[in-house]
Amino acid sequence: MSDQKKGDPTALGIFAYGFTLFALSLYAAGFFSFSAESIVMIAPALFFGGLFLLVASIWEYNNGNTFGATAFGSYSAFFLVFAFAHIGIKLGWFSPLIVAHQVGIMAFCFIIMTLIYWIGSFKMNLVLNLALFFLIIVFILYAIPLMTLTASGSTALGTFPGCLQAAGWVGIIDSIFTMWLGAAVIINDRWVMAGKNPIIPIFPMVKK
Repeated sequence: MSDQKKGDPTALGIFAYGFTLFALSLYAAGFFSFSAESIVMIAPALFFGGLFLLVASIWEYNNGNTFGATAFGSYSAFFLVFAFAHIGIKLGWFSPLIVAHQVGIMAFCFIIMTLIYWIGSFKMNLVLNLALFFLIIVFILYAIPLMTLTASGSTALGTFPGCLQAAGWVGIIDSIFTMWLGAAVIINDRWVMAGKNPIIPIFPMVKK
């Protein structure tokens, strides 16, 4: 058996999730125009947030990290379903309104799932805890308008797509925390391997 140190897939998973969320949040926040038929914005969700996050999940299972594997795997599934549904709109398989309702229902389910992860993170570190807290808010701000969207474009939070701007802005904030966490994994690992102390704090919430 080799004693060689295994690579840590956590950073890959965090960056795959964080940068996909950041890219989609820019559209939701109104920085770029988009439509339900736009295929360009689906690419990050399909490949980076979907497939690469799934790969990170499998590697986390192999490393015995149940929390990371489950979180990465579930968010990978969300992005893959999101991408597939919008590809279906482009191909004429699904109507945009039905997809909006389905994504809203998924967002509602992921509020509950992320709440579970958030509770678990109280035994981990503050940066992850805040990332999951803001993600709960993101899902709430997507679930309400998408589940209540009508054919005329009205929702419980205003007119579509302007009603998604709050979700986009909170998503940008959340992605900053995920990038912070991913940077800590990568940079601190290099510093520790060089015999130095970690330089990016993540503020552990449990004393050793």
